[in-house]
Amino acid sequence: MDKKMIGSMIAYERSKQGISSQRLSEGVCSVSALQRLERGVRLPDFFVLERLIERLGKSVNKIEFLYDEGAYDIYYLREIIEKSVEQREYEEAEGALAYYESRPEAGEPLHRQYLCKMRAVMAAEREENHTEAIRLLKEALEQTVPGFSWSCLEDYCMGEGEILLLLLWLQENQESGEEPIPVEPDKILQYIEKSCQDEEAKANIYSKAAWVLGTMAMGQEPLRLTLRGEEILADNALLIHLPQFLDRIVELETKCDAKESEAWKRQRDALRKLYDEYGEQWDTGRITLWKNYRQMEVYLVSELFGQERRLIKQSQEKLADVLEMDQKTISRIEGGKYKPKAGTFRKMKEYLQIDRDICTTRIVVEDFSLLELERKIAKLNTNRHEAEAEALFQQLKGKLSLKWKENEQYIKYMETLFDKELGRISQEEAIRRCEEALKVTRKNGMEQLDGIVFSRMETFIINYIARCYGQINQKEKGTELVEKVVKGYESSKVDLKYHYTSLALLYQHIAVNCEESNEFERAIFWCDKAILLDLRCHRGLNIGLLLEEKIYSMVKMNGDRHFGKQEYYQAYLLLKLMKKDKQMRYLQREYKEWYGEELFINNEFKTAIEN
Repeated sequence: MDKKMIGSMIAYERSKQGISSQRLSEGVCSVSALQRLERGVRLPDFFVLERLIERLGKSVNKIEFLYDEGAYDIYYLREIIEKSVEQREYEEAEGALAYYESRPEAGEPLHRQYLCKMRAVMAAEREENHTEAIRLLKEALEQTVPGFSWSCLEDYCMGEGEILLLLLWLQENQESGEEPIPVEPDKILQYIEKSCQDEEAKANIYSKAAWVLGTMAMGQEPLRLTLRGEEILADNALLIHLPQFLDRIVELETKCDAKESEAWKRQRDALRKLYDEYGEQWDTGRITLWKNYRQMEVYLVSELFGQERRLIKQSQEKLADVLEMDQKTISRIEGGKYKPKAGTFRKMKEYLQIDRDICTTRIVVEDFSLLELERKIAKLNTNRHEAEAEALFQQLKGKLSLKWKENEQYIKYMETLFDKELGRISQEEAIRRCEEALKVTRKNGMEQLDGIVFSRMETFIINYIARCYGQINQKEKGTELVEKVVKGYESSKVDLKYHYTSLALLYQHIAVNCEESNEFERAIFWCDKAILLDLRCHRGLNIGLLLEEKIYSMVKMNGDRHFGKQEYYQAYLLLKLMKKDKQMRYLQREYKEWYGEELFINNEFKTAIEN
């Protein structure tokens, strides 16, 4: 997606929502800078682009970003600061903040806002100085929302970062014992409902608001707000904040309905047992409001250029000669020590035949709603509703321009998927057509897979090819393909959480293939990797299924049908927690066939989970 497409997409969405240029850009960039972006003249830096997308109510997690080392270094620096604060290592956090403040970007509004926010967190948590924390939070908010007033909330255009500052302000005001801020809980939640167009973005911020407002409410309101927060998290398969919500629900339901409290306790304990088994911390106490939820696909310019040059077996010296550049410049770019200028970036992309631009989605559109339609199609496919998904795909296909290779590849792949899943073509034909789809962006197709960080779409195609191999009794070949792709991701300098969607798919594929090939130890190994990735990335979509797959492999390996009963109960409860009704019914049926009895949540299991 080039800068013209990004700009027109933002312009379209801003116009559709009736947001003026002044309102969207206020405190983030100048109106003229926004206008240049919308005309496709110039892209702002990543942080400005991210905030503009947030203010339009969209999730940046739907977009793949091609970062230079400088931008990624700042994200990594922020993670160091936040991790140090979470672990109460305040001296380390202070050192990282001081280094951040010494960087040239530190004076810009969004960076200044972040620094003020983290200093406010430090004042509250280390010094318990809530008055100073409030002062710093107001200063942070002033960077991008000057003159803010609670009575005019609906007049402001705010993204996730700014709403978090408001929630922190409410929390610190309550802690300080000062006069309560006159806010109506439902008014704040309605603002979030209206401003967050993307369900995942809404789930993150809405749950935090429900948590804070629940602590301030009286009577039955805390339970109502807490249940609503848990519901929106589970609906979006997010584990972030879920431990705290479950603890609070159990506590609140105990006072209202003992039976409901017991049901929630079983689900909570099943999840907590999983956290304990994998050495992940079960968060207790209040929710950490100040952390943003970021899991967009991230690729480094330096890695991309280096890997593409090596794929065509071109030396840095030869590339420099062809592009009439200094070899040292090529070396510095690939080493992450130099940010390529726009002209250099374009020349290298054209010569190396790289299709990815600075910001990419699986399809290239001007209308954000088409990205949501694409996501809905993917969700229907995941739930095996191929006929319904294909009908929506036909609508989407008619609106996609074949000018863009991303769209051409997406269409070729999806047509193949539907034809195969609906029985219109063979596995062999599906493999051939998927290989053609891959060649849209990878001319060498399947010839070179080692050491490459593929795009999300390319990964999906290779994974589907591997699935088809498995269906024609060539599972080993399919597993080998997927493992090669995994190696590329795991050798990247980018944190694996920024490739969650691709890796989760690949890990699960290998685990299932190994189990079906009776390689039980390998199946368990890959199930463990997949579950740990889910927990670390706060995603709950597959944890119940993965645990079920692991248990099945362990039972088959041990040859003992009495083994695994309690673990199956645990998997069932995790599926229930994530509202996976279809998978719950499947597990009940499989359990009865395997053990010759019904799967019930009984007192014996309750005791086992508690122990």
